[in-house]
Amino acid sequence: MFFFRRQNAKPAPRPSRAPSFALPKRRPPVQLTPSHQHDQLPFLRRSRFSALPHFRAYEDEPENLTLFIAILYVVDLFGIFPFVTLPALLVKLGYFGVLLVLSIIFLQIYTSFLLSQCWTMAELLDPSIQQKRNYPYAALAELAYGPYMSLLVSVLLDLSIFAMAVPSVVMAAENLEGVVLRMSSGHYNFSYCYWAIIVGLVICPLMWLGSPKHMRGLAIIAVCVMIVIVALLWFCLFAAPAIGAPFEGISLELPGFLTVLNSYSILAFQFDIHPVLLTLQIDMKHKSQVSWAALIGIAITCSVAIFGSIIAAYKFGSMIADNLLQSLPTTVPFYVMLILMALQLCFSVTVASSAMFLQIENFFKLPESLSFKRMLIRSSVLALEVLVAEFVPSFDALMDVVGGTITGPLVFILPPLLYRRIRRMERVHQRIAAEASYGSLPLDLNYDPVELEMEPLLVTSPPISPRGCWLRLVRVLQRLECDVSCTMAVLIFGLLATFLSTYLNIFNLSDLFTNNSPCLSNLTKHF
Repeated sequence: MFFFRRQNAKPAPRPSRAPSFALPKRRPPVQLTPSHQHDQLPFLRRSRFSALPHFRAYEDEPENLTLFIAILYVVDLFGIFPFVTLPALLVKLGYFGVLLVLSIIFLQIYTSFLLSQCWTMAELLDPSIQQKRNYPYAALAELAYGPYMSLLVSVLLDLSIFAMAVPSVVMAAENLEGVVLRMSSGHYNFSYCYWAIIVGLVICPLMWLGSPKHMRGLAIIAVCVMIVIVALLWFCLFAAPAIGAPFEGISLELPGFLTVLNSYSILAFQFDIHPVLLTLQIDMKHKSQVSWAALIGIAITCSVAIFGSIIAAYKFGSMIADNLLQSLPTTVPFYVMLILMALQLCFSVTVASSAMFLQIENFFKLPESLSFKRMLIRSSVLALEVLVAEFVPSFDALMDVVGGTITGPLVFILPPLLYRRIRRMERVHQRIAAEASYGSLPLDLNYDPVELEMEPLLVTSPPISPRGCWLRLVRVLQRLECDVSCTMAVLIFGLLATFLSTYLNIFNLSDLFTNNSPCLSNLTKHF
């Protein structure tokens, strides 16, 4: 029978009598899931096995964002500022204000589309740019114009996000102070200076979250709070007694140049999502849908804000205050709305500051997981924001400076510049790839891959159908290079608006120091 014995068979292991805690622990098998990253197994060479599927160890990471969640993020980023300050702005500008608001919003949507297209083209040109996901805006600037432009973009981005968080803290503290002051009929006043510190303490643990994909629940709660705020605001507007005739004092004449320039700065501040747009795009499941998220989110916020502004103009006319809340009567829904507004501003600051914190943490080479260093850095930056908020006289004092000087270049200058540069790099890359494919064959100097891709679609689609008309329109726009012409027009507008706003803000900076904040005046009394 020894002929049938297996030579390599191992005897069954004898059961151990050692206790369970003394036995070596068995590691569970590692689950391997497909990955689209550029990770490779250690024994494979990228040049020879680049077509094989890539695998990585499974980790419990949050899923990427869907289009619906991205829309909620965009709505949350705008916060309540358009609902509070836009009515007085439209009344001041007259009927010309609606045209100005729609124009600025259209340009915001267009430049956000350009910025998202820049990241899509950059991933095709240089796949390693995906490793710079913590500072995408600066990475695009480095790819297009080098490290010095990247440094400039990083400074502008951090200043913009930091300066945009300060008015939110100021307004939240003012709302809570107003609740206590109005409910006590002016007998008891809990100072705004202490409310700013309390608001900072509420925001602090929320700041410790990571990128937007870790804040999915926060975005849902913030939008639910926003819906309740809008309902209460409309209720207070309809219940408020009218002052004078409907739309009294609203003129059909064109406003002055300085008024238009000041309004541009405020609108650029209120409808700005560009600092966080690329961070949101990277965390999305389908990155190409970020333009739809920006479009739908801006359209929702703008329509709601304009509708509320029309109601306020009908009720109060030219007697409306710069802050709409000061024109509303004090009722129980009004108090609830003020408290919810303060809470929503805390959520908005948390989401808007994620891009700045990811860039700072990348500079200090911190891990993406929660750590003590992350908590320390984010808490320190928040403490600095609260300290600046203590010395700002009102939340609208920084809108002109931030919107016109800092936000303008990030919204209206850099996206067209980056798009034109990266678009030219993409065409050079396609040209080199075509020459490498055809070898020494002579190529047509008018080679256009987009034209070649559209020819089969035009042949198969009927010329009278909507699809055929749309394809022919796209081909005409492609031949005329309308995208390049539009970017140049937006670039010229951004340069002029930024220069004039900055020139005007130089003379208005004295207002920040003339009208001292109550915290600064109380501090000087003790010394």
